[in-house]
Amino acid sequence: MTALRALPCFPCPHQSACCRYGTTVSDEEAEAIRRHHGEDLVYQTRWGEWRTRVRKGYCVFHSNNTCMLHDRPYYPAVCRGFPWTDAETGGPYLYDRGICPEMVENGRSQSKMVEDGD
Repeated sequence: MTALRALPCFPCPHQSACCRYGTTVSDEEAEAIRRHHGEDLVYQTRWGEWRTRVRKGYCVFHSNNTCMLHDRPYYPAVCRGFPWTDAETGGPYLYDRGICPEMVENGRSQSKMVEDGD
């Protein structure tokens, strides 16, 4: 596995706001998580999507403002790619702005530039 890129927001100044929702995981990631951490930390929604559980307001793998899976080969791809970049604007992805206070603060000027056509 290649080294993960350093996040611009680590350590997170917002108490890992993005980890408050749990995350979607692939079938393979769910299987590895279940095998290494137990059956009850991921669940399958009625639509067939695998997700990590949320307990005490955070993803079950959130601990001390970091992720317990970060250095594992089954670290979720969704988390690995966060924060995403909008392919059209090059700025923060629109939906990240509602999750991460950092994206809201930094995204305002980016949104304004897009609206103004800059």
